[in-house]
Amino acid sequence: MPTRSRALSPVLVMCLTLAVALAGPAAASAAGNVQAKPIGDPIWKPTDLNQFSAPIGTASSGYAEFGETTAKILPEPNHRPHPNLGIGPGDPHPPPYNHEIRQGLESLGLQRGGQFTVEDFSDGNGIWLAYMVVPRSPGTAPEGSSPDFDLGPIIPNSLFPIDVTGFSERFGEQFSVLAAFSVPRLDASLSPPFHVDGHSHFPIFLADNIDFGPPGTDPSGAYEWTIRMLDQTGNGWEITVRFVIRVS
Repeated sequence: MPTRSRALSPVLVMCLTLAVALAGPAAASAAGNVQAKPIGDPIWKPTDLNQFSAPIGTASSGYAEFGETTAKILPEPNHRPHPNLGIGPGDPHPPPYNHEIRQGLESLGLQRGGQFTVEDFSDGNGIWLAYMVVPRSPGTAPEGSSPDFDLGPIIPNSLFPIDVTGFSERFGEQFSVLAAFSVPRLDASLSPPFHVDGHSHFPIFLADNIDFGPPGTDPSGAYEWTIRMLDQTGNGWEITVRFVIRVS
């Protein structure tokens, strides 16, 4: 479903309505229920993969709570809401960036894991996947300017937009569309604009709940998400998420 900010990004509206060789696992959540595999040879990677339950809101609120939750996980001043990015760059801060989301979850008391109840998946709550995307190897990554520094490891603008697609299955049958959006380059086309060579890091937030499945579906069951991210060279990542919803 959404990424970045439901209330703030038009990207979220799309997410709400809605020949590759894979290497071995290259990234995983602490609980092991989230796995990421490279597609081709990307020079960037997802890191700090976290699965949890948190508010997303309801249709009556326009799912505004999704954006409120993302802003609490990555608060100002280091990150700020941006109309085109959801949660975008804030005040300059140096790497590493691979613990920022986990630290935000801990500060809010949100528990990570793969076992959830029906209450975690309905009535304004959703199951989330949140992660940070960073240069794959800072020692060999391209260097340039970003909102965080004048010269350092970046994911260059030439690789953007990075397209993100995803779907959810329940017991092997399609449940919902998770993602159908693109992460833009940081340039003058954004409002407010950026004048940098690329991203030092950027977050992805995805969430789902019973509202987005077929009407009348029993929310309990075994779920699997498949998310793909592809840059303009055709390289990227496939992320698989598994979790169980149980009756409390």
